[in-house]
Amino acid sequence: MALYYSIGFLALFFVCLVAEFFVPSAGLIGAAAFVAAIVAILSAFGHSLMAGVVVSGVVVVSTPLILYFMIRMWPHTPIGRRILNRKPGQRFSRQFPTLDDGTPLSELVGRVGVAMSDLLPSGRVLIDGQKLDAVSIGMPIDSGANVIVTNIVSRKIQVRIANPSEQQQPPEAVGGETGSPEVLESFDLESLD
Repeated sequence: MALYYSIGFLALFFVCLVAEFFVPSAGLIGAAAFVAAIVAILSAFGHSLMAGVVVSGVVVVSTPLILYFMIRMWPHTPIGRRILNRKPGQRFSRQFPTLDDGTPLSELVGRVGVAMSDLLPSGRVLIDGQKLDAVSIGMPIDSGANVIVTNIVSRKIQVRIANPSEQQQPPEAVGGETGSPEVLESFDLESLD
């Protein structure tokens, strides 16, 4: 058997192996790559023992290298970003989560806000002029109730109903001017939706 058949199937193997990362095919392209590699090796052995050993070595050495580089590159491809739900240029970070303006969520602990929807147990709250998703701890919270941020767990803002003494604290004690109950009560919740 001619050696160029083996080289052609080897090239097909590489193309299919790389295409598996770019085209969602439920593994069909990967299976085609496997079949192409087997045919390339068998046709090389059909030509000569030396050609079969060389093609087998190329497949054995290059496959892990290609897989390594493709796995590293895949999150930066359009299909990888779409599956991982990333924006272009966004990098994966293990840092503590932040708000859109870059403020760490941990700075919200102790701030007073207003429930924009019923929290049964999750819903929307308005804190420092920002609409945020939150989870109530303990009991359901009615829309319009003053809430206080108690904790951030697994990127979730946990809130509870604010006590009257917490609602009357000076703005510095709750974490800022916009967290004060006077400012929060001035918001018309219907106009924010």
